[in-house]
Amino acid sequence: MTGPTSLVAALPDDRARRRLRLAYLVLRLEALWPAVVGLASMAALFVALALFDLLPRLPGWLHGLVLLGFAGALVFLLRLMLRSKGGDWLSAARRLEADGGLTHRPFQVLLDQPVGGDQSLWEGHRRRAVAEIARARLSWPRSNMAAQDPLGLRAGALLLLAVALAGGGHDWTGRMARALVPALILPGLGPDTLEVWVTPPAYTGLPPLLLRQHEPADDVVVPSGSTVLAVLSGGWGRASLVVDGHKTGFTVADDGGQRVESQIQGGKTLAIRQLGRDVASWPLRVVADLSPAIDFTSAPEPAERGRLHMAVAASDDHGLSRLWVEIRRLGAPFQDPPVRVELPLPAGRPKQAGSSSWHDLTAHPWAGLPVVMQPMAEDALGQRGAGEVVSLSLPERSFLNPNAQAVIEQRRQITQDRRNAPGAMGVLDRLAVEPARFNDDSLTFLALRTARHALASAEFSLPEVQDLLWNAALRIEDGDLAAAEQRLEDARRALEQAIEDDLSGEGLNRLLDQFQAALHRYLAALDERMGQPADDLSAEATEGGATISEQELQDMLQSMRDMAAIGARDGLKKMLREMSGILDALQTRTPQAPSSAASQAIRGLRDLAQRQQRLLEQSHRNAQESASSAHNAQRQQDEIRQSLGSLRQKLREGLGQEPVTLEDAEQAMAEAMTALQHGDWNGAVPAQTQALDNLSQAIRQALETMAAGSMTTPGGLPRDPLGRPAGNGSGGGDDGATRVPDQTEMRKARAILDELRRRAGELTRPQAERDYLQRLLRQF
Repeated sequence: MTGPTSLVAALPDDRARRRLRLAYLVLRLEALWPAVVGLASMAALFVALALFDLLPRLPGWLHGLVLLGFAGALVFLLRLMLRSKGGDWLSAARRLEADGGLTHRPFQVLLDQPVGGDQSLWEGHRRRAVAEIARARLSWPRSNMAAQDPLGLRAGALLLLAVALAGGGHDWTGRMARALVPALILPGLGPDTLEVWVTPPAYTGLPPLLLRQHEPADDVVVPSGSTVLAVLSGGWGRASLVVDGHKTGFTVADDGGQRVESQIQGGKTLAIRQLGRDVASWPLRVVADLSPAIDFTSAPEPAERGRLHMAVAASDDHGLSRLWVEIRRLGAPFQDPPVRVELPLPAGRPKQAGSSSWHDLTAHPWAGLPVVMQPMAEDALGQRGAGEVVSLSLPERSFLNPNAQAVIEQRRQITQDRRNAPGAMGVLDRLAVEPARFNDDSLTFLALRTARHALASAEFSLPEVQDLLWNAALRIEDGDLAAAEQRLEDARRALEQAIEDDLSGEGLNRLLDQFQAALHRYLAALDERMGQPADDLSAEATEGGATISEQELQDMLQSMRDMAAIGARDGLKKMLREMSGILDALQTRTPQAPSSAASQAIRGLRDLAQRQQRLLEQSHRNAQESASSAHNAQRQQDEIRQSLGSLRQKLREGLGQEPVTLEDAEQAMAEAMTALQHGDWNGAVPAQTQALDNLSQAIRQALETMAAGSMTTPGGLPRDPLGRPAGNGSGGGDDGATRVPDQTEMRKARAILDELRRRAGELTRPQAERDYLQRLLRQF
């Protein structure tokens, strides 16, 4: 008998029994060890594949087959474990005998019974066996895996698990869940339709993104704050939107469909889960909105009349909403509010922008003092970026009139210390008692007296007094010219900003009206200062002797209105820049402007343009009346062409170059002469029209060249009509690619626009056609 009862009971003490039981367990473990190692290796391999997130990337059917393979291996190893046998109690005894070096099988002696013989001799033999059993020992369990796994696959599975834990342990729950549930579309279980839209925030300007259920598993890049809209129909159970483990349940509609809307602030995985499994999943990469960047492209520099030129370059990943420069007085406490100068920014929140603008800060109390300037930019989220700080002294205006100098000096004194108010009051009193010092101007008198009485109060408003004294000094120096100049500058800036913002319709026409009124007032004030009648606006107006009349300025304004009506934004900008250059030159003219070859040539061009206009009208009438003789018209056209040749030579002498359109004008005149020579009035009209348009463009180009040619930097470098160094790369200037439409083009565009409006107002037309016409007209 070899069962546990007989062998264990035959042992002499509990110690021997414990050793026998332990040996029995060791044999069982050694028998199960290969199956345990195989099961652990398989589990390590599966966990490694799950953490690598490889299984969800497989097709759903292949993913399912892999899971079935692992399940079959699991069943096989479990059955192997259940069927494995580690031996009986005698085998355990033999293990103790072998590990302890016992001979003659003492455990077997305890089970044997003598058939006969001397009983005392048998008992002595048993006692010796019991003594041997007391020396029995059990060594550590022995593994035979090297023989059973000669390729070392178990070590490879363990190494893969270690690598997978290092790379995917942060998201182990989600990856294990995706590995256990294949993306199988089973009939009746998965949804019938699924649409997932990701809409970026409006400020980014990016289009919505449609996520497809079976698209390649590339990262879906979305800005932070994007909105996810998912619509699902069919399938079993209520679905949920899962972003990195955070679930948002779908809302079930009356028709059985489901939808959910949520916002994405972060995460690496977006999934739609239904019936405990992911029916769709996409890897995410959420991109945070960056702060804008800005810096000066060149150091701020003063220019004519104390204006300050500032040029910056800014960028943002989704678009800029505001640019400005903060100015702080050097040495002032940091908590003092800075002066903010807004910079022009193109409409539409551009991602990159270069701004170049001029600003008159001479009226500010810090004019002439050292300051620090820092460019700033802001995006649609309110995030701000700051550039490098630049130090300089704010430009100040130089007053020539001694009385204006005295007023400005008192303004500076009370700005530095309010306790200087009594001294300023005395100076203002002395000026007020002699109105002849400021030309008996009532407005100047009222400003001085108002400032004097304000200073008498201990708690006077410093900004109010500073403004009064500044305006008084300007009127003493320039009369009404300073106020008119400021009003014109404000109107021009408002018009520039409106063009940048794509303003159209009545709003743009109102700003053009304001600009025209400010221009008329400014010209009247300028002529009054030059000692000429206010209504004589055709006097010489620019340095170098070039002249421009009020009618020509009005024609330029009318051209601007026409370009605004047809939506020619680029041409409108260029025309406004040309007029700005002319106005800048107007401010530096003298009462006795000397004549020159260039100014005489420009006047000659105007005369030629008038003669060409009369000849064009005559040709047009004769073409309608089918007149035959054209000899007289041919002679007149030849005279105009010959006169143009001499004027081109004068322009080359006076300006160093001639407008490029004059050669085109002369060629058009030659074509008109050829047509008139054959009596072809209809052929002469287009050529004469082209010649007239070329003459008009040449006059504008000559005036612009005249205005720009007199402006140079201290080093002799040329400046453009706005006073900026030409070719300095500061941005904001015209690169020559923008062409101002000529009169013929604008007339054609205006006719087309009127025809579109007429057709859009006809109620008999189909609604679809009228809607299309309204969409065309909306931009105008």
